[in-house]
Amino acid sequence: MIEHAGARVVFAPADEVPWSDEVDVVVVGSGAAGWSAALAARSGGADVVVLEKLDQLGGTTAKAGGECGGTPPPGELPQRAGTWLWICNHPWLAELGHDDPRDDALRYLARLARPMRYDPASPTLGLPHDEYALLEAFYDHGRRVVGELDALGAPRLRPLAETWDYWADLPENRTPRGRALYSPLPDGREATGAEIVSAMSSAAVSLGVAVRTASPVHGLVVDPDTGAVVGVQCGATAATASLVRARGGVVFATGGFTHDPQLRGAHLPAPITGGLAARGSTGDLVHLASALGARLANMSEAWLTPMVLDHGAEPASGAFRLPGDSMVLVDRFGRRAVNEKVTYNEMTRAFLRWDESLGEYPHRVLVMLFDRSVGERCRAMPGDAPIDEGGGNPLARPGGTDHHEIAADSLADLAMKIDERLARHHDRFPGLRLAPDWAGRTHETLLRFDDAARTGVDPDFHRGETRTQRARSGPPRSAEFPNPTMHPFDHEGPWRAVLLVAGTLDTKGGPMIDPQARIVRPDGTPITGLYGAGNCIASPAGQAYWGGGTTLGLAVTFGWLAGEHAASRST
Repeated sequence: MIEHAGARVVFAPADEVPWSDEVDVVVVGSGAAGWSAALAARSGGADVVVLEKLDQLGGTTAKAGGECGGTPPPGELPQRAGTWLWICNHPWLAELGHDDPRDDALRYLARLARPMRYDPASPTLGLPHDEYALLEAFYDHGRRVVGELDALGAPRLRPLAETWDYWADLPENRTPRGRALYSPLPDGREATGAEIVSAMSSAAVSLGVAVRTASPVHGLVVDPDTGAVVGVQCGATAATASLVRARGGVVFATGGFTHDPQLRGAHLPAPITGGLAARGSTGDLVHLASALGARLANMSEAWLTPMVLDHGAEPASGAFRLPGDSMVLVDRFGRRAVNEKVTYNEMTRAFLRWDESLGEYPHRVLVMLFDRSVGERCRAMPGDAPIDEGGGNPLARPGGTDHHEIAADSLADLAMKIDERLARHHDRFPGLRLAPDWAGRTHETLLRFDDAARTGVDPDFHRGETRTQRARSGPPRSAEFPNPTMHPFDHEGPWRAVLLVAGTLDTKGGPMIDPQARIVRPDGTPITGLYGAGNCIASPAGQAYWGGGTTLGLAVTFGWLAGEHAASRST
């Protein structure tokens, strides 16, 4: 037996193990990747069981989106944040008048997945052959997979015609909008992650897939002669422990390692101290696959988002869109830190910067600073409800819970209150305080921003120069100034601030897979019978976040490929 960080690998011939149950395919995890694998395997004729670690189904997928907006006016439906899948060349793209040629799409995928290696003249666009093959698989099979899921009602899917990719203005992106898909409800609204999980699980159960909750997998059974994974050890307690044989294979869809402090501390940039993933995302597959000698990759990458320092991860969401035109993010020295209108994944990278002259991470907490106008106009903007209601707006609704907001009549008073707030979080950021001259430096920063707003050109961070940034900024205040994302500040006060930190939606590193979603060794050979999809593997996206729905698009595609291949082995 091999043990690795609590994960166990037992070597025994399959016919000598006292199995509690035998199936063709074991799926571990019940988010989008897991259900896609289960549906594919069952559609391929396999007997399938889904083992979920927690008491409830859905994983991180079920946390995505949700009802928001409070009680609606009579006759209106509540606002909601929908959940999307991002797929190249999907079956509904043509009805929007778009095409998505393979070579063009692969250039966009590769350019962002590995920007330092990207070479358009290379046959693999500069990427290692195995990484390029995963992008090819995503393009080649994503269309088929979402078509299969739609046909099963797991879930029904439709295109978002007007939604821009996150890098819509890159020259490599020849299809800048239309790739995102949503699941329509009967009332026309977009389904949430929990509703997508419900549709997928209902379809799977109706096809005969068995489901067990509170069944964490903590061990693998491996044939000593072939090295193939032939089953799992599972169970939350000794009384519920069992051995389940998997004749075709085991598909892991267990999420990343956001909630494993050791893995997070060892691999992610230091300013990341937590995230929004389901609490079961503790790196289970990393430990198990490591015990079998799997190749790990992409371990320093995550799906990133700013988080409100004074909010926990449950049930709050990420600060996905910072509202307002007279609003900036400044660091503890009063310096503006980033383009405030870029997408959440890219914005969060600013929090991770190391200052080689100061010897610190000066952006580990950033101050979202805004004036009276933004505080009055930008609470619960249409389509973007407050974080504590399931949206992505860090400002509270009028009359809502605003304990995370800090208000003062002057910048000097605001600085004092921010320091008091930082002192409450000494355990996460020991000794962190604003610089003594923060108020004066911030005033200078705002005057420079005001000048830029009047000209419409942001010389420091190029705010508002792309279609994606303008689309994410909300309705402009007026046509008085040329850049709709910028407006001079009202310096009379009161001033308000929200403290933001770096977080993850989940991590995106783990064992490498091949185009059949088989987990591979360092030499590229597959570990027979062991598969992975979703956030538990080294993401084919590399460092990219191509558009809204990327995480689920990858999850369902490679989950399906994993289940399909495992089912073929069992028959």
